[in-house]
Amino acid sequence: MPVAVARMWDAFDREVELSEEEFRLLRDFLHETFGLYFDDNSRSLLRSRLLGRLTTLDLGSFEDYYHYLRFGPQRAHELESMVSHLTNNETYFFREATQLRVFSDKVLPTLRERKLAAGERRLRVLSAGCSTGEEPLSLAMILLDSGQFFWNWDLQVVGMDIDATALDKARRGLYFRNSFRAVEEALVARHFTPEGTGQLVKESVRRLVTLRQGNLVERASYAGLTALDAVFCRNVLIYFSDDSIRRSVQIFFDCLAPGGYLFLGHAESLSRITDIFTPIRFQGALIYQKPPEVTQ
Repeated sequence: MPVAVARMWDAFDREVELSEEEFRLLRDFLHETFGLYFDDNSRSLLRSRLLGRLTTLDLGSFEDYYHYLRFGPQRAHELESMVSHLTNNETYFFREATQLRVFSDKVLPTLRERKLAAGERRLRVLSAGCSTGEEPLSLAMILLDSGQFFWNWDLQVVGMDIDATALDKARRGLYFRNSFRAVEEALVARHFTPEGTGQLVKESVRRLVTLRQGNLVERASYAGLTALDAVFCRNVLIYFSDDSIRRSVQIFFDCLAPGGYLFLGHAESLSRITDIFTPIRFQGALIYQKPPEVTQ
C-alpha cells in the first residue's frame, strides 16, 4: 500500500470513534437481529470489528452505518458481510473429541436401536453454527466409520450458518493444515484426497452433508428441520445473551424428536437458562436430552 494511502487510512482509523449512543444503537440492533450480545465493556471491540465496514462503504460515522443497516438498499447484503467480522470462526475437524466419542459410542447405538425397534431407518443431525464445515463433516465421518448405518439407512447431516462466506468455504470442501490439528493421518487418508497443499473431502462424506444459510434465533431458518435426532450447537451460544440462548434452545427443543440429544460446547450450560432438557453426564462430557414421549 502506498505510504500516502496508508496514512489516509490511519487518520480515518483514529478519527472515527464509536460514541456511547452509537454503540447502544448498534449493540441493540445486533442483539435483535442475530442474538449476539456485546456488554458495556465491549465498545472498543465492536468498533475494531466494524470499522473496516465503514471504510468499505465509504461512510463517515457509525451512526451512518447503523442507518445503512436499517434502511440502506443493500442492507441484506451488508448484514451477510458484517456477520463474519463479529464472531470467531475458529474451528477444526473433531473439535472437542471427548464429546464426539460420546456421540459415537453412546448416542449412536442408542439411536440405532430405537430406530430399528420403531421400524425406521432415518437419522437426522443438525450442526447449528457450522462455520466453514468442519463440524458437520466430522459428524458425517463418524456416521460412516461407526459401521452401524448401512443397508438402506437414510442419513443426513445439516450444517447451518448465517455467514455466507464461511458456507462457501464449506461447499468447496478443501481444507488445510490448521483444520487437521486433532485428526490422525489414517482418518485423513480415509476421508480426504490430496489437492495441492490441501485436502479435499471425499464425495462419500460430502453426500451426507447439506449446507444452508440461516439465523439461529429465527424460526424461519429451521423450515423443514423436524424430528431431528441430534443438534450440535457448540461454542456459539457464548456470544448470545441469556434471552437469545433461551430462544435458540427452545427452537432446538421443538425441532428435536422425543428423546433427541443436544450437544453444547464444554463451556456452555443450560443450568440457569432452562430446565426443558434433561442433562446426562458422561466422563468428560455433558449432553442434554429432550424427554422421550410418555406412553399411556
